[in-house]
Amino acid sequence: MDAEAVSSLTRELFAELGHIPPITDFNRSAAFCKDILKNDEYVVLLATDPKGVVAGILTLSEGISIYAGGRFGVIREFYVVPKMRSKGIGKALLEKAKEFLHNKGWKRIEVTLPPKEEHFRTYTFYTREGFQEIGPRLKFEDLRA
Repeated sequence: MDAEAVSSLTRELFAELGHIPPITDFNRSAAFCKDILKNDEYVVLLATDPKGVVAGILTLSEGISIYAGGRFGVIREFYVVPKMRSKGIGKALLEKAKEFLHNKGWKRIEVTLPPKEEHFRTYTFYTREGFQEIGPRLKFEDLRA
């Protein structure tokens, strides 16, 4: 797996969402991606265009809960290069993710969306693909404090 491509695409995703990457230096970010890609609990699916240029990414990790009836997939990052959107790449990545999770015996995928008002196209994509709203999420980041 190409850690540089993973780092590059996730950095583009963060920029589009207005987020600062957790690791701002590209080389350190790529090294982090290389390390995380060794983890079997973090799955990366990459899509390429006909010329072999990476055009999209979807990352998955495992969740487990009582409310979901056990193990399920969580989409962590999902990004298609802007000039490649509306060409079926996102749908193809999502179908591969569904196939992967189905083969693991899981019946559910969850994803956290950016604000619907600002990213209505993203929301529409997911609902068109059969996702249903299950409620907002919150986070608390500084557990070291």
